[in-house]
Amino acid sequence: MGANMWADNETSQDLLGFRVHADLIRSVITNPNLLPVTLGIFGDWGSGKTSIMKMLEHDLNPDNYSEGSPERDKYEKIAVLYVNGWLFEGYDDAKSALLSSILLQLGEHKRFGPKVKERVAHLLKSVNWMRVAKFGVKEIGLPALAAYVTGGASLVPSLANLGKNVLKTLVPTQDKEGEDEHKGSEKAANPETDWEGLIREDKSEASAMDVRTFRSDFEKLLKDTNIESLVVLIDDLDRCSNERIIENLEAIKLFLNVERTAFIVGADPRIVRHAIEVRYAQMKFKDENSSEAEERLVTDYLEKLIQVPYRLPKLSPAEVETYMVLLFCSRDIDDEALLERVYKACDNQRTANRYSVFGYAAVKEALGEAQIPTTLSESLTLSSNIAPLITEGLKGNPRQVKRFLNAFFLRKELAKVARLNSIRDDVLVKLMVLEYGHPKQFLDLYEWQSKQEGRAEQIELLESHLAKSGGSSDREEQPQNIDAQWLTPFMRRWLVMEPLLGEIDLRDYYWVARDKLSTTLSGLSMVPPLVRTMLEDLISANPGRMSRAFSEVPKLNPEELAILLDLINKHIARKPDQKVGYDALRGLIERDIAASAEILRRSLSEVPPDAIPPAVGNDLIALLKTKPELVGRFESVMTQLKSTDTRIGRALSASQKRG
Repeated sequence: MGANMWADNETSQDLLGFRVHADLIRSVITNPNLLPVTLGIFGDWGSGKTSIMKMLEHDLNPDNYSEGSPERDKYEKIAVLYVNGWLFEGYDDAKSALLSSILLQLGEHKRFGPKVKERVAHLLKSVNWMRVAKFGVKEIGLPALAAYVTGGASLVPSLANLGKNVLKTLVPTQDKEGEDEHKGSEKAANPETDWEGLIREDKSEASAMDVRTFRSDFEKLLKDTNIESLVVLIDDLDRCSNERIIENLEAIKLFLNVERTAFIVGADPRIVRHAIEVRYAQMKFKDENSSEAEERLVTDYLEKLIQVPYRLPKLSPAEVETYMVLLFCSRDIDDEALLERVYKACDNQRTANRYSVFGYAAVKEALGEAQIPTTLSESLTLSSNIAPLITEGLKGNPRQVKRFLNAFFLRKELAKVARLNSIRDDVLVKLMVLEYGHPKQFLDLYEWQSKQEGRAEQIELLESHLAKSGGSSDREEQPQNIDAQWLTPFMRRWLVMEPLLGEIDLRDYYWVARDKLSTTLSGLSMVPPLVRTMLEDLISANPGRMSRAFSEVPKLNPEELAILLDLINKHIARKPDQKVGYDALRGLIERDIAASAEILRRSLSEVPPDAIPPAVGNDLIALLKTKPELVGRFESVMTQLKSTDTRIGRALSASQKRG
């Protein structure tokens, strides 16, 4: 098999079968009777939000339709702007940057730009004034501010740079894969426009424009230039920090209810809700249940901002297999015409039967007399065998599917170079699914097989146990010396999946994964933004942030929780002398978060005892008094720590003596 990789970026080509979602959203935002509207494309990290954005950007461009077609005529009066909210993370005022980006893109639009440049310059002048007002005259300097306001001098450098820097994000650039950042979009007609000069030439009085005035002026701009609708696609909002998310939302609010506008916001709603909670945490509620009041405030804020929420579904097993097939075709079919035939055949099949798999036979039929490349043939056979495993392990997340396949083929290539000819695809995939979703169990299995010449009798015992109980051990006695986390619902499903691993020598499989044994698949899976936010809050040592994070953790799905716990464990391993990591685990244990007690036990047993803060010992004793059912779990590690001549050892001994 070839080792070619797939880039982690999306195009307007519909590999996911999301055309139906894009078409539905397009029907809403192009209906004049439904405007103005703000629509949220909601989904987890990597769920396909950007794919839909790219399809909308492509489909609303009249240049992608033939002359005289109804679609071309319909979309000639629609302006589409694409904005990546994350690009403004480094700006001191993301709100002004986003507003400037929208205005500058409109001013550079090839069809409407020439008509609106002067009006855009006037609005940019007011946006820059608002930015000056935010940071205060003391920071900008009175002489420079006065000169700017009267037009007697060039823009304050920071203001001029704002426009120039934002404009850089609008001009087509080459990314590391060599593809256009906004391939298929409508490009700027003249990226060399002297916006600083246009703003300086504007003779209107600069003032802190209020919301009503801004909306009125912007609405008049659209009406006078015959723009029937302005569609603004705002992507990657959930990759921003809490502060920047709020600034971007506040910028969007300025456009609410402006006639002829449609804003499409792509984000994980859980991250947006978290940012709103953080922003308004300082508010004191008189209600008896302040958490309920805070929840209501966040919900009200979102409902007023996003009129139409649209949640993307997870891919089904059939959809995952079809997605994999199309990824393999895009990699292995060099003839663009043949590849287009495959895409067209897949679209037709989806229209006829949305629940079927576009597999080997369908690809062969689409290619006609052309031979299926050997590499593609092998990959298509592989995809039908491993799709159920990947779907179960990655929960139908398309970004993770692509990253998983990249990692899989790298390991296949490594095995080939190392002449490990006994490596089986299905075994490798099953182990990688465990590695990705349950890193602790992956490391448990590594330890077991390393001590038993590659064969883990514990796995054979678990497989036999589940076979006898029909896959459920709810009423069965658990195998001795096996952690209960090996019998969670996911682990039971994983254990009974073919192929069974009890009789398989796993040494070669762990050899090709040896570079990941200390970090699991962190390089593959990366950290979902919501998990990253939770981690930062939990180890912040800020009581308010920690409290909010503790309340949000139960909303994580099992895979996200596993990643979070693994990251806390890694934080403790890197910084064992910092108490915040232990505090985070203790708080999770107090709230009965699954596996958190095991992670704390493991951390205490793995880090150097002399690095553990002594207060952790006192906290552990207090925790076990409230959670006596955990005494047995921590007994061995406490005995080991007390036997050491360390601060934590002495603290544990003294605390137990006090009773």
